[in-house]
Amino acid sequence: MAEHIAGPMSGERFAELADAYGGDIGRWPQAERAAARDYARNIDVDGMLARAADLDALLDTYMPKVAPAGLDSRIVARFARRSKIRNWFRFGSAGIGLVGVGLAGALAGSVAIAVLAPSLTSETPSIADGTSTMFGDIGPDVTITQESQ
Repeated sequence: MAEHIAGPMSGERFAELADAYGGDIGRWPQAERAAARDYARNIDVDGMLARAADLDALLDTYMPKVAPAGLDSRIVARFARRSKIRNWFRFGSAGIGLVGVGLAGALAGSVAIAVLAPSLTSETPSIADGTSTMFGDIGPDVTITQESQ
């Protein structure tokens, strides 16, 4: 509902308030009560208020069903059990993922060493002058020079 500026009550506004708050003007918002009582005195709104009062009476007869004993404790217990299972899957799957990543890294490292490292059974002698790497020999033609200015 839109906010209503104080002033004379219109028939549309009176109907909105009757639908929203019922047939007893005493239940209506404090700011609207005086204008609603003036409107009800000057214009015949008994039928509108009677319909709203009938609806109020019907709604007052509604009795919610009583929850079975122990329902709240069963709901909490089931939620706690599901939370434990969900946490186990969450952390368990993370652990399984970490193991998988570790195994993949170990396998990739093993393959890299086997493929890229010079073979120890090779007929080629290894050069021990500091120019060989695991990617191969950088050769004796590489010299490090420092330019001076």
